[in-house]
Amino acid sequence: MVRMAGMDSLSLKLLMILVAFAMVPMLAIGILSLSEMNKASLDVQNNISSLSTSLNRSALTVAPDDADQMQLAIAKAGQYNEFFARIASENELIASYASMGDQNDSCSTPPPGIWIAPSSSNQSASGERDATIRSLCAPAKIMQNLLRAEPSLSLSYIGTEDGVLVTWPYDNATLSNAAPFGYKDMPYYSLAKAQKKTIWSEPYANSGDKMAITVTTPIYRRDQFVGIAGMDVSLQSILKDMTTISGRGYPFLLDGEGKIVFGPGARPEGAAKELFASDNLSEQANPDARKLSLSMTRGKHGSMVIGLKDSDVYVAFSPIAEVGWSFGIAYPAEEMSLPARFIDAGIKDVAKGATQGLNDAIAKTTQYALIIFALTSAVVIAFGMLLGRRIRAQIVSITDAAERISRGELDVQVKTSGELEPVGEAINRMALGLKGYSTRLEGEAAKRGGTGKETAFLKGVKRNLVPAEIPEAEGYQIKALYRPSEKDGFDLYDIVEADGRVAFAMAGVGGDGIQAAMLAIMSRTLIRASRDKLNPALAIQELNMQINQHARGLNLACFYALLDPVNHTLEYVNAGFNPPFIVDPGGMVDTLGGGGIALGMLDRMELKGERIPIQPGDVMVMYSNGVVEAENGNKRPFGVERLINLIISNREHSASDILSIIEAELDGFSKNQTAQSDVTLVIIKRS
Repeated sequence: MVRMAGMDSLSLKLLMILVAFAMVPMLAIGILSLSEMNKASLDVQNNISSLSTSLNRSALTVAPDDADQMQLAIAKAGQYNEFFARIASENELIASYASMGDQNDSCSTPPPGIWIAPSSSNQSASGERDATIRSLCAPAKIMQNLLRAEPSLSLSYIGTEDGVLVTWPYDNATLSNAAPFGYKDMPYYSLAKAQKKTIWSEPYANSGDKMAITVTTPIYRRDQFVGIAGMDVSLQSILKDMTTISGRGYPFLLDGEGKIVFGPGARPEGAAKELFASDNLSEQANPDARKLSLSMTRGKHGSMVIGLKDSDVYVAFSPIAEVGWSFGIAYPAEEMSLPARFIDAGIKDVAKGATQGLNDAIAKTTQYALIIFALTSAVVIAFGMLLGRRIRAQIVSITDAAERISRGELDVQVKTSGELEPVGEAINRMALGLKGYSTRLEGEAAKRGGTGKETAFLKGVKRNLVPAEIPEAEGYQIKALYRPSEKDGFDLYDIVEADGRVAFAMAGVGGDGIQAAMLAIMSRTLIRASRDKLNPALAIQELNMQINQHARGLNLACFYALLDPVNHTLEYVNAGFNPPFIVDPGGMVDTLGGGGIALGMLDRMELKGERIPIQPGDVMVMYSNGVVEAENGNKRPFGVERLINLIISNREHSASDILSIIEAELDGFSKNQTAQSDVTLVIIKRS
């Protein structure tokens, strides 16, 4: 029943594999076809949508300069430029009066708001300083009048080279903030002196945490620099005015380096939000934004469409020449052109109609693909069932033959074809060889009067289980020692080439006599013929199942490994056999996992393969019980420890020399003692 269940499972697996191999290409072609059609549909939609976007952008790009948005930008930029120009003119008026010196009306008393440098830091004579103070009387009065008339001015002052500072409004707090004459250390003082013209500072937050800007004009008397006139100007009026701009636009100010001096008062939404994500347009990743920054910082006026990720933004801009800034207003593109939106809606309707045909074609293609899939599945299933029955019959024939051989029936003949033909031929050759060998033994036994027949048979089996030759692996030395004992127990070792790798098998049969010999023969044959021989865990699990089906009552302790000489790895599985060990070039010992349960003890076994690297100079040793259980005259065993120490002491020798040394040591140790079991030893060394 177990065997029939295994056959049914195999047939089902073969059928599923055939269906998968047939269906996968067809499904792949169908999926790719549908994917391409969907892609084509999307391409049509995207291309038509791109056409809509291009038409909208073109409509905005060709907008004339007299468009409402452009005119608003020009008007506001002019308004702000006039404001800054008026302040600069007033400051230059004060500087002009200050430059007249003695020509100004003198004051009977010094004007309020005057600070004078301490005498320790004063570089002018007292009389000259007094003359400076008198000369600033008239400019100070003008300064006071202008400050009263101009609400945007928060502070006005005159600072001279000889340490005289006049400020308005006059209060102790203002003067204490300026003392001790820190105006000379301000960058605008030296900059105005160097440039010999009125300059504007960068915007800053004043003491009231309001945005302000400073204008500075140099004062000259007879081409001699004598000081500066300056005003601190509040920008609150401009900011308030920007917030009153109606409509959907977002106004902003850009300085001469591309930095946004003041952004939109309302938080931008949609595409405009991306435009103002950075404080510096010249550093934006978007090339259109950088192009806009370049035009605005060069003092140009005009409009530009900025292509952003979600949509377009239309920007109208105009320069504020007095301070080197530029004023701009950003509008979402969809708010700009009603005709463009009609064009967009019409084009999208066309896109919808154009893609409907493609969608219908996709639906029909899907329907046809399902029909073809169903027909192909039916054909493949029918073919798979026929093929499965054929393979099942051949496998039943092979397993029946193996059972008969295990019972000693050697007149078997397996008929197989296809992929299973080599397995059938191997079974036939094994049965024929065993039959011939048995016949020869019977003849020899007859000549000897019928005694020793079974013993001779077992000795012959042991000799024939030894591999005829050991395969070579580049970069590795592989040597083996096998000494069959007079006992009926069996050790088995096999070394064969397997798809560019070297397969090692070493096992001990738990039993004796002809049944043990048959199990040893069957095990070696099944391992060599296993379809999973390149997967140690699966190969040994399959061998366990075969032993349970055909050799109940016997067990097999087995170690099976694959050496990969290209990647220098060893993959192995151990089912109850002596654990091999590796000695590295430094003399350290690493034992491969061992122990566990021998094959044939459980109906099902879940074995886990291990993979380890083989380093240059490593020496690996596989050994049977006959090596470590060999006894001397005092009944003391040779032992694993003695074997390991021999390998450590001679690890630098070749594999052949190491094997000879161990063989000599065994002979010297056991001398004339009769071996109780087969001696099997394999040495593997990486060069």
